[in-house]
Formats: sequence, structure tokens, C-alpha cells
Amino acid sequence: MDWLVNVRSYIRVVEEGSFTAAARKMNTTSSALSKRIHWLEERVGVQLLKRTTRTLTQTEAGALFYQRSKIQLDEWQSLVDETRSVDQTPAGLLKIGATLAVGSKFLAQYLDEFLRRYPQIKVQLLTTIPGQLPELSLDVFISRELEQLNSLSFKATPLFQHRSEFFASPCYLKKYGEPKTVEELSQHNMLIWGEQTSRDIILTNGQRITISGNFATTNPEALFHSAKYGMGILQAGREMIREEIERGGLVQVLPSIAVEQTTVYAYYPKLDYEHTRTQLFINYLKERLNLNYE
Repeated sequence: MDWLVNVRSYIRVVEEGSFTAAARKMNTTSSALSKRIHWLEERVGVQLLKRTTRTLTQTEAGALFYQRSKIQLDEWQSLVDETRSVDQTPAGLLKIGATLAVGSKFLAQYLDEFLRRYPQIKVQLLTTIPGQLPELSLDVFISRELEQLNSLSFKATPLFQHRSEFFASPCYLKKYGEPKTVEELSQHNMLIWGEQTSRDIILTNGQRITISGNFATTNPEALFHSAKYGMGILQAGREMIREEIERGGLVQVLPSIAVEQTTVYAYYPKLDYEHTRTQLFINYLKERLNLNYE
């Protein structure tokens, strides 16, 4: 019997929760899947699944086998896709990670064109919340500098300088007026990224100020929508709200003022070979960013 086929069958049975559902997805029979699992258990030498007439559960050994075999199969498929990409069209799954704000407001606007350019590549985008470290199985992670990833295991390439500025909707400015100085920001309702309704920020000139308002959130979509609906003034990077600016939904205020800028990097594992899909994506991002922000 084929090891790969049987391992894939085991993974499918575990994920579907029954032989019947797995057989339906794999276009085979429950008895065929049962034989494959039995073959695996004989070769491994332990019971992987506990079967009753109504339930199907993994043993402790089965859970370990599932976790490790899923990783190994992903790596094997990546190897096959990478080898095929040498002489053919790049193909396979690209696992991209990003913080929630970067993933929903920055990367999402670039993925469609990338996937149309490379139609055989598929993308899985995984986001993290502030302070959460990315999964190490990712092909690339887009983030501000992370000291935890500055190690011998990862490479980092700079993508762009994240420079926060101030924006508001035309309807907000019509109703409340436009601030002309930094000091006047205290007279306006500021929309805050975070868990508190006020925060200290440092401007590029070294000045430290406190901004505050009646709405704070760690949900980027809620924050940007509240700005478009005229709830207050938003502090954000231009690259995050490019589409809203181009449509006129948000306009810049205090154009000579900005918050301290930081570099956004693409982190990717150090490998003995060049991971084609990762390099294509990084090069594509740099190309688009140069066009949009040069």
C-alpha cells in the first residue's frame, strides 16, 4: 500500500470525524478507508483510532501521528511544488502571516493581482493579534520589527517605512472644522487604536502628545469604518488606507505632522534553497510599493 495515500486518508478521517464523511470527500468507500487506517496501525505498531458504533476518537498516539504527519505532508507537497516551479509555472500553497491590521488593511489590497499573475499559487492568510507571535510554519510573515524573529532561523527584508499621519472624513471636517496645529488635536475626537481611549504618541519632531477620544478598538476594520463615517480623526499609515484616500473617503489633516516612523519587514525562514513562492511574493510587494509610494 501507498504510505502517502494512507496518511492522507487518516488525516481526512480525523478532520471529517467519520469514515463515511471522509469517504465521501475522497470519492471512495468507508471500508477502503478502514483498511488503509488498519494498514497504518500495523506498520506504526500502535492503535491510532478508537472506534465504536457511534464515536471515533484519536488515541494519544493517534493525535501525535496526526499533528506530525500533517506537517510532514505539507512539507512534502511544498517540496513537490517547489521542484515543479523550477521549469514550470510556480504553483502550490503560500502561507502568509501578518498582524490583524496589516493583513486586513494592507495585504488584502494586493493579493488579487498577485494571484492573477500566478494562477497556480494559492494563498492562506493567517493573522495575529497584537503581541501574539506568528506560527513558525509560515512561509512569510509581514510585520514591524520583531526581536523574537531576529535569529539565525529567519531572514528579514525591509518592505517600506510605516509613517503614521492624521486623516478624517470630509463630513467630519465640515461639521467640526479642521485642526491647524498639533495643539488643536486636543479639541477633536481622536479614534484610538488600542484598549484605552487615550494614548501617548511621539511625533517625528520629537514632540510627545496625548490623543484621546470616545472610541478605542483593536479591530482595524471597525477603526477605519468609524473614521469614514465621520466619528473622529484617525491616526494611520497611508499604505493602510490608500483606497479610501483615492476615493476621497478620507483626507489628510495636518500634512506637515507625522508620528515616528517604523520599518515593516518580510520575515521568512532561512532555507538551503530559495523558496520560489515566497520570493515571488516579496518581489511583487516591493514592485507594487515602489509604484504606489515612490
